[in-house]
Amino acid sequence: MIDFFYFGKAKEERKQLHAISHFLAKKVHYGRDVLSENLLERLGQARELVREARGVFTPSAKRRSILERLEKEYGDLLRTDRHHGRKENAEVALVAIVLALGVRAYFLQPFKIPTHSMRPTLLGILNQPETAPPPSILQRVFDFAWEGKSYHRAVAPRDGQIVSVREGRLWGVIPWTTTEIIGDGWTQTVLSGLSEAREGGLRVRSGDRVQAGEVLVNFSSATGDHLFVNKFIYHFRKPKRAETFVFTTENIDGIESGLRLRGIEGSQYYIKRCVALGGDTLQVRPPELWINGAPAEAPACQRVASLKGGYPGYTLGPTYLNQPGETYRVPDHDYWAMGDNSPNSFDSRGWGAVPARNLIGLGAVVYWPFTKRWGWIQ
Repeated sequence: MIDFFYFGKAKEERKQLHAISHFLAKKVHYGRDVLSENLLERLGQARELVREARGVFTPSAKRRSILERLEKEYGDLLRTDRHHGRKENAEVALVAIVLALGVRAYFLQPFKIPTHSMRPTLLGILNQPETAPPPSILQRVFDFAWEGKSYHRAVAPRDGQIVSVREGRLWGVIPWTTTEIIGDGWTQTVLSGLSEAREGGLRVRSGDRVQAGEVLVNFSSATGDHLFVNKFIYHFRKPKRAETFVFTTENIDGIESGLRLRGIEGSQYYIKRCVALGGDTLQVRPPELWINGAPAEAPACQRVASLKGGYPGYTLGPTYLNQPGETYRVPDHDYWAMGDNSPNSFDSRGWGAVPARNLIGLGAVVYWPFTKRWGWIQ
């Protein structure tokens, strides 16, 4: 009898054959280069039988006969290696890791804004004192997921004296920097570093007396903008005026000598705006930046000079361009970097031009948090 309509047992047999066909095809596809000729031949024979059984005009009796033959003669091929699933998952994970590392190395690298030198275009970590208690747990989860904002509050559980205020690790072992406020028989832990807690309003110190219920610290912390850096683009073109770029501080002595004095060894990543190119002549006429004898024309530079929307205008520098009439010619093949928050930006006015060899890539897009700065960087 020929099955034009599949119900009951016939339907189950068709599903079984479909699964077997898929399994055998996958086994041949992934093992063609490593399986023996004899095994590949048997797999081919089994696939031929499956194709015959799945034929539209194959009688149900013959289909059942083929299923029995498959189990009897090729059952060893149809049984899954108990380690196969784990091997396959491991291979997929390995490929994903390699791809991710490749993308990071050659295409897109995540970067976190650490400071406010590019404010208000891009924001770094911001710790602000709060007067009200933290919101509900759900609101706090939402605020962190959407805006990257977390809340920190500690209250003295009873009267007494502060024994110590120090940095520590979460639960003493987890490498998450915390601030521990230790009293007489009690400890309050803030999930933030000591400098951030001080910035957020922590004032108590060792020896201070506190009362039960006294608020020791209460602040919110907004994470810096997280962005992707396009590392690929500068292989095909040079940076343009007024675009945001990332570079290393390697061999820029004006930066690295200061880092060494703070006990920091090695190069760091900086993000600034590339306001001028090699050969450009610069002058700062607050609040404007002049390039080659005229105010900078790029919309981003005009935005900084506008003194509107939180932009403070361009200011004179500590080392270069530190006098109203002073000019500076950017060396050929180098770039001039300035922060949009000019009065509070340690940039080329302090340590000179950025060598072309230090370029990492273009600051492309803010991917988190989801604030008004989310999206392509202007």
